Amino acid sequence: MIKGVSDSLSVQQRSPSVVAATLDRQQDKPTFTAPASALSPHRLRVYQQWANVTRGQHTISASQVAEQGMRHIMVQLTQLNRLVKDAQSCGGDQRAEKINEAVLLQDHLAHLHITYQHKPLLDHQFNLISAKRPSSPRQFVLRSIELAQPKSRQERILIQVDAKSVAILLPAQQTQAALRAVLAPKLAQLAISIAPSAPASSTTSSASALTTSVSTTRYLCDQACWQKISAGIMMTGQGQRLPAGEARIIKVDEQLSWQDPREWGFNSNAELKHTTAKIDKSLFKLQQQLRELNQSSSKIQRQLQRAHTYNAHELEQMLLHLAPLMQANPFSLQMRSIMAQANVTRLQVSSLLE
Repeated sequence: MIKGVSDSLSVQQRSPSVVAATLDRQQDKPTFTAPASALSPHRLRVYQQWANVTRGQHTISASQVAEQGMRHIMVQLTQLNRLVKDAQSCGGDQRAEKINEAVLLQDHLAHLHITYQHKPLLDHQFNLISAKRPSSPRQFVLRSIELAQPKSRQERILIQVDAKSVAILLPAQQTQAALRAVLAPKLAQLAISIAPSAPASSTTSSASALTTSVSTTRYLCDQACWQKISAGIMMTGQGQRLPAGEARIIKVDEQLSWQDPREWGFNSNAELKHTTAKIDKSLFKLQQQLRELNQSSSKIQRQLQRAHTYNAHELEQMLLHLAPLMQANPFSLQMRSIMAQANVTRLQVSSLLE
């Protein structure tokens, strides 16, 4: 046995062409693949209905979580509003105690995250997030520099966010609006946009417009981009607006809206009064969103009920169709079928059974 194996190995070593031919024949053999069985129309329709019902149930569950979160926020805002009003009417240690409690509630609201299956349902301004209404953008400015500042010499800058980078050539002797128009399409590649600026109230000469900055440029980005740039943006310049040399991290300062609880102040009576007005507006906004959420949830529930009713009606029709085929005496039906196929009579079948 061992000799036979060694002989066959020696033959293969002497005749490599035989081995190659054998391998080619094996590769030429068609591989048998089982044909994919197509789903029946009825089963495919059932699967689609299951998918729609499951999607609707997830939507209802998400709306219930969002509703509970908004009601919790409304309770916290009502309590915060009461503390702010009490702080306005008292003084001394009692006022300081009320403000400290208000600051703790403010911090709790600022770090509150309402999510369903790891997806946020409310943004940082207590706005509902949906496919038609995305999260409110983050607004920020660059600390200590102004990219849209007019200069007498052109400058090439490099901006890097995560693994993406863009090179921008800022021309010389251009207005701030023209420089922003140059920056906008390049920054869009990094998921950053430029916020519309308010028109200048005073008129200035063209010479002064080239040497002084009219206003600070504000930038917008979504939550995903903000998580990447909140610690700073890597930039490289040529000494006009950015220091020349190696890349540096330029810090960013977030600009808060009145809807963001982090913007609310408690240091003076004027700030407390403004904070009360902002809390009242936030409560009104949450009440409106709750009504919208309840209306959409009711609509989805009605659609699910119609789907279940349609399924029950379809099942009844199918049972009625199968009822004639499910008689109490299946043996007699089988015998009739055999007699019809064989073209024989009852007497012939009886004689065969005997």
